[in-house]
Amino acid sequence: MVSEVLLTLHPEVCFQPAPGQVVFAEPTTGTTLTVYAISNRPDARITVSISSGSPSAADFKLIKIPSIGLGHYTFKAIVDVKEDSLNLTYSYTVDGNTITLDRAVTVIPRTCQTSEDEFQTVVELQPGQDRADIKIPWLKIDDWQGWVWVRPRNTWIEPRWITLKELPVLLGSHFFLLQPVNSTIDPASSFCVYPCSTAEATVHLTSARDGEEPNTVYARVRRTKADCTAKVYVVGKITTGADVFESIDGAIGMAKQYLGTSNLIYEMPPTHDRGTLWPHSQLGFCTWSSIGEYVRPTNENLARLVKSLKDIDLPIGSFIIDDGWQDIRAGMNGILDTKGLWSFDIWDGMNISFRESVDIIKRGLPTVENIGVWMTLHGYWNSIASKSPLVAKYKMRPYKLSRDCVPGLIYKGFEMQTCTQPDEKDYIWWLPPKELAYQFWKDYFSVCAAAGITFAKVDDQAYCSFLAGVEGAEEAFALWNGMNKAADEIFGEGRVIHCMAHYERMFNGDIGMGLATNGKRVVFRNTNDFGLPRPNVHRDHIHYNLMNCIIISRMCLIPDADMFMSAAQWPEYHAVLRAFFQGPVLLSDRAGEHDLEVIHKLIGRTRSGVYEVIQAPNTIRPLRSRIWEPTLDSGIGPSIKAASSFPVANSSSVILWSSRDSAAHASTDILFASDIIDALGPEELLPDTKYLLWFNDHRSAMYFNPSLSSGTPIAEITLPPETHEVITIAPSYSIGGTDGIEIACLGLVDKYASLAAITEIQVLTAPECLRTTVKFEGKLAFVAQTIETARIQILLNSDPVSYKVETLDGISASLLTVDVNSGAGGRGTADAVGWTIDICLVASQ
Repeated sequence: MVSEVLLTLHPEVCFQPAPGQVVFAEPTTGTTLTVYAISNRPDARITVSISSGSPSAADFKLIKIPSIGLGHYTFKAIVDVKEDSLNLTYSYTVDGNTITLDRAVTVIPRTCQTSEDEFQTVVELQPGQDRADIKIPWLKIDDWQGWVWVRPRNTWIEPRWITLKELPVLLGSHFFLLQPVNSTIDPASSFCVYPCSTAEATVHLTSARDGEEPNTVYARVRRTKADCTAKVYVVGKITTGADVFESIDGAIGMAKQYLGTSNLIYEMPPTHDRGTLWPHSQLGFCTWSSIGEYVRPTNENLARLVKSLKDIDLPIGSFIIDDGWQDIRAGMNGILDTKGLWSFDIWDGMNISFRESVDIIKRGLPTVENIGVWMTLHGYWNSIASKSPLVAKYKMRPYKLSRDCVPGLIYKGFEMQTCTQPDEKDYIWWLPPKELAYQFWKDYFSVCAAAGITFAKVDDQAYCSFLAGVEGAEEAFALWNGMNKAADEIFGEGRVIHCMAHYERMFNGDIGMGLATNGKRVVFRNTNDFGLPRPNVHRDHIHYNLMNCIIISRMCLIPDADMFMSAAQWPEYHAVLRAFFQGPVLLSDRAGEHDLEVIHKLIGRTRSGVYEVIQAPNTIRPLRSRIWEPTLDSGIGPSIKAASSFPVANSSSVILWSSRDSAAHASTDILFASDIIDALGPEELLPDTKYLLWFNDHRSAMYFNPSLSSGTPIAEITLPPETHEVITIAPSYSIGGTDGIEIACLGLVDKYASLAAITEIQVLTAPECLRTTVKFEGKLAFVAQTIETARIQILLNSDPVSYKVETLDGISASLLTVDVNSGAGGRGTADAVGWTIDICLVASQ
């Protein structure tokens, strides 16, 4: 019987595959395609109309699978697939009203199966040739659609879903992940195209411009080093397997072969350098939003902020003094609004010295080990003030800027970084010549270090690509190379956050590929700011970060997801993302506005008493089988989904973010067996082992058998707007022999990246137990497949401890939670690796 309450709900229905999607089917005898619908109403009558040689229709039937969240209902229909392409049009009827959806699903039978293929175009600039526009004949615009990483802003590259017919004419495109729309191409194909820059020239792709061959993709090549033969490479890789990331690995691998970096091993920065921890292994704080955007720091507001953090005993380990601290002057580099760097000192509005400003933080927050400062790659937003004493000291001279270097970026009346005049002929930056760039940065960082600074955030880096001509390009290279070398020498390796740095050298060139740093990874701001006043900014921030990580995680870069606020602007939505990155975790809370529960889900205390961030060892990535889903559309529909693996724990996490347009509707998904296998990695599955799925925010669990067919629906999950879910996937280990039970370890369930705390897990035979070692304090949880827990004993560092028991409905299992803290098992010594927890089965009496 259908509840009367349900019948009052406004009907909502979504489909999988979604309207507008292109999917393929194998053309074996009797092939069928299963399509699904999700609705908030069980009485919905749902139909799919099939347009092919012989039009037909099929009705959806209500099926029973576990429902997590808002309790939606799942329907299924089966469609016969012939040898011709067909279109599926969905409709549904509720309360006598029939709705037919506008866009159809295109189903392409896999009538042709092609082998993998590789493509390459090598472009050479001869000495004296500064630019080239070269056709890419193997990239056909009528054949492909998908994700294209475009540079729509001065300093940021973002993914856009387009058909190649819509490829921008002016804006540069830097990466392509495509699926076919031409039925003569194997529909299972994925095509990755990667324009690879070098230290001698840069390259990106656009559509044809006036006077060029229409409907053609062109490589735009710019020389960055004079008097040499300069090469760039445009490579492409087509793969036909289910794993779309194979094409990405293939294309980037081809580029590495051309650059000679195939065997270059990328290394993380040292955990200790110059006597301090790497700044980003601990919780960080930044003044940017906390003091107020565009509010300059003073001794008063800095002291007030520090006191607010001390009052709540927040264990900040690193602290960034953001924009506004420098000694700058206005009106010397063009129009009155432009500001340039005057000296290496702090501005006089602080009313105290540089060293005394640092001491305010050190005295007020004794846990702070590292203090960093903000600056730009050219000193300040508009370079060095033309009348600054630095100009004579470093023999600075003017360099012209031109938007012709990066065409298509339109000045919209506000750019914090550089207010380019409508008349650009007089627009200049004052900079040290390339032979003095390193000395400039070494001196600047030395002054900072003498005041107690141990790292830097260097902003606006991509704007240097506007420096005009080959001379300007060489200057841009010298500024970055000199800055990074000087920072490594003065602060230690890997202690610069490279921000607003989305351009060819990072995304497509020698820095990203590790040539410029000899394989030393650098911290790279992965996206634009988290809380800008733009529509859909929060879900887009998650989307851009995850999509960019497809590329960045394969390069010599450590992605930084930007700061966030723990008590404002969708705090947990952003916090959970940072737990699955390897870069900084930076708060920017206003004084007195903190959510300690959110913050403590990101950090943990070790046995030595030090707080560290708890982060996944592998950067999160989108689920590969869901890469083509319309997660950003309006109405109810799929969420953003991504996964992170934890090899030590033989486990993985899947994270979902509600992501519908304007946060006006819930996100809803059907999880399939293929999603779970994708998250775990088919090659990492433990033999003869079932897995437990733990939905952390919904406190719900279910078992999963990896032998299930990949298309088997596992559960339906619906998330309200602004929310997320973390699904822990953990193996269920058998202990106790034939009279035993199965135990799955969930990690520290009071942390977002719960599995990251586990440093070792193993089944012991003497004694018969599951032994787990964790690095941090917290609530360690297990699921035992029994409701009779009297025989279960838990030992913490060999001592019996009490634990909480909660019966889990529907799976005849129990959630066991034990507190791992300083009062249980002892604090230990500074070199102790953590706490050891044994979960044992006592023999029956």
